[in-house]
Amino acid sequence: MTLAKRAVLSLAALVAVIAVAAANDSSARFDLIRVMSGGNADEVERRYVELLVQRLNELTSATIISQRGSAAPGTDRLEMNGPELTIHLGTRESYPDLALLADRLGVAMPDEFDPGREGFVLASQATGASLTVLAIGTDRRGVLYAVGEILRRAEGRGAALEFPTGLQLRQAPRWPVRGLIVVQGHTMRDLTGAREWTLDEWKRAHLDYALGGANTFDIPPGDAWKPIYDLVRQYGLRAHAIINGNAGHGPAEWQAKESIGRTGYLSPAIPEARAALLKSRAATFGSMPPYDSVHIKSGDGGGDESEAAAPYGRAFIHLCEDYAGLLHAHHPSTQVYVGNQKLDNAGDRAILEYLQTQDAEWCAGICYGPGSNAMGWTPGRRQDHRIDLFDYARRGALSGYLRYLLHQLPPDQEILLFTDLTHWVYSQYGLMDHEIIADRDYRTPPPWDDGMYHYRPSEAMAMVYDRRTFHARPRNYYQVFQETTEFTIGDVAYSEGHHDHANNWIYQRLFWNPHQSVEAVVHEYARTHFGSEAADLMTAAIFTLEENLQTPIAENDGIDRLVELVESAGRVMPAERRRRSYLWHEYQEKACLDKYIQLDVRRQRALVDSVSTQLAAALEGGDLAATLSALAETSLPAPSDEMDALKARAVAAGDESERIFGLRSEGLFNLVQDYVGFGWLQHEIVRAVMAENERNRRAFVERILHYDDPGHDGFYDNAGVPGEAPHLVYGWSYGDGEFNSSNRRSQRTMAFTTDEERGVAFRYTDLDPDAEYRVRLTLVRPRFLPRYAKFQPQTRQSIYADDFLLAENLELPEYRADSFEFDVPRAATADGELRLWMKKQAGVGEGLPSDVSIWRNTGGWGTLVSEVWLMKKPDVAAAAE
Repeated sequence: MTLAKRAVLSLAALVAVIAVAAANDSSARFDLIRVMSGGNADEVERRYVELLVQRLNELTSATIISQRGSAAPGTDRLEMNGPELTIHLGTRESYPDLALLADRLGVAMPDEFDPGREGFVLASQATGASLTVLAIGTDRRGVLYAVGEILRRAEGRGAALEFPTGLQLRQAPRWPVRGLIVVQGHTMRDLTGAREWTLDEWKRAHLDYALGGANTFDIPPGDAWKPIYDLVRQYGLRAHAIINGNAGHGPAEWQAKESIGRTGYLSPAIPEARAALLKSRAATFGSMPPYDSVHIKSGDGGGDESEAAAPYGRAFIHLCEDYAGLLHAHHPSTQVYVGNQKLDNAGDRAILEYLQTQDAEWCAGICYGPGSNAMGWTPGRRQDHRIDLFDYARRGALSGYLRYLLHQLPPDQEILLFTDLTHWVYSQYGLMDHEIIADRDYRTPPPWDDGMYHYRPSEAMAMVYDRRTFHARPRNYYQVFQETTEFTIGDVAYSEGHHDHANNWIYQRLFWNPHQSVEAVVHEYARTHFGSEAADLMTAAIFTLEENLQTPIAENDGIDRLVELVESAGRVMPAERRRRSYLWHEYQEKACLDKYIQLDVRRQRALVDSVSTQLAAALEGGDLAATLSALAETSLPAPSDEMDALKARAVAAGDESERIFGLRSEGLFNLVQDYVGFGWLQHEIVRAVMAENERNRRAFVERILHYDDPGHDGFYDNAGVPGEAPHLVYGWSYGDGEFNSSNRRSQRTMAFTTDEERGVAFRYTDLDPDAEYRVRLTLVRPRFLPRYAKFQPQTRQSIYADDFLLAENLELPEYRADSFEFDVPRAATADGELRLWMKKQAGVGEGLPSDVSIWRNTGGWGTLVSEVWLMKKPDVAAAAE
């Protein structure tokens, strides 16, 4: 069942599911905790012990003692003098007594098969009023993950610590690479004015994910990141770096044609530019410390669309080979993964042919990220697609190309994921805020495998919240995880901030146990971060938040449910835990803002309904001119007292999360929105007021009240919305650029074509051959960001009825829509049919293939149409009668 079709679980049903998945062991409370480590523990393992003690001290004011255990064989560590919790922590090598203790407790020592590498055994057994806990790592890093599990199980109770008394856990990760990028997010800081993390906060953010099971962190080379690199190494973790394939500086003639026209990239097809790239990377590799792995990016940003570099995959893989030689001269054990982001089919083939025919021991495999999937149409703008792989595609596009890639790679090479977990819309697996855009071959996915493109955001939320807003999408990413990770060695996931905390943390836990249910992993997340008292409520809140992200907001009772769940959780959380939980404050802020938006949408809709009622009454017999004059002064309603109170709560919650951890929602600063197209309504009312006569005035009002009515025997097409344009026979739904939010919703979407000679077209049949027709079109062109606008020369299009020219090079209004009407020549409809079509401006979408590609990628359009009315004109004789 797809997420779009999944019924929203009731709170009672959800909690029932959670209760089964999260049955707790019996537990006891202790006011003395003794942490015992082995005498042979090295510096890294001692840091694990220090981390455990530090985090336990944050949970409780109980007495915590850290001691080094004796390494003498046969020492009995089970004898205790009082009711205390004793945690023995280490490996067979660092703490030899653990084997004896394990034997006394009937616990099999861990090894590389059971439970596995980087794994641990965690067992607890009561002796009278005291409790012995064995936390034994298969290897050194397994000790760190045992610390994480201890902290997930422990509950602070003031001056005591509560811990389960009957644990018997054997856990290990099932993927070797479990990584992510950890950043505060400069864009979110810019949007919110949040303070910058301290170095201690940077370190804490990394260690939190390590305790959750991560073993790999992306750390850019350079002095600014040295403290984080040192931290990762001090805790025995893996360092990973992303190296951009062709970022560099040089003369204009060396510049690459980057896929969306960004500068700062050199073309490896130009010998001098290639030499400059090699020189730059040699300096980078010579100065950077040893890394476990590097990912050399092929695109987003970067790459080269130029004809000289085509296919870019060939130029790129040879460049990577030279990079690897430079890197391995300093760090011979660093693994090198080559990306295939935003390559076309020919580029992919060039890389695979190279790997299949060359001795490429330098290459560990392919890094697969946004724009890598040759079977996917999510944003990332894959130029073309492997349509052939949809033949017997099994589970479809999420896994199909990964399966193909793995089969094509040599046996000693692997796939490493670079999954985008950070954006809730317009991203690799985000909610689609526009329709599918055809590729350069004018292909779209088969309808039986287009489910992922129907996950749509709440329109109102998409207007308020940035792509990087605080969110959680566990069900969606659970599905993505299950369908993509099977073919890989793991993931170093992409992030642009800390707003995606739940997505990243859940991914790390699934890498340890992919067989657990999504309910179980979310409940573990909630218990870990909000405590056992609030775990059920916050689990339900997280699932509700995800549903709310993709549910029309006005009538969604999940908005109130989220507020109640989060605030109920806050009431049952221990006061001190709630006070220091930036995450709980972020959920409260999000819930209050969502409710504010819902109330604003409802008030705006009520205003439009009221205006329409007044206009209808005036049209029926009231004073139309006076009514219009009064309504012309109407504006969107000011926030209600309830909305002001919600915003105040959101501000307070945001201030707290910002104080605690430098995070707050950007939505606070973007709440003034026109959700209902009131700007259009107001504009039309003003036009009616200014009308020359009563007849024209009434015509304006009739159009307001019956906007999409084409009249008797007429036709209306909402061209940008599939299913609402029955006469559209050619054209794709547009998905780029910016439009005035005060346009009606139907004016903000449109059908478009790119470089095709055939423009947007509509076909009508069964027309009255004796009648005359008139066509009305809503037209608007997007406003582009300056960096894209320079690639977009088009402003006009021509309009034809069959072969009759209705308008030549008509300029489309920018940003704000307008309507245009034309009489259709009777000769065009005399046969009972009509083809209404657009023709692009001369020269648009023409030139070098590389220039056309960049034009397309930056929102290029040849023809655009938002709405069409084909209206039958009244019979003149009948009208006279």
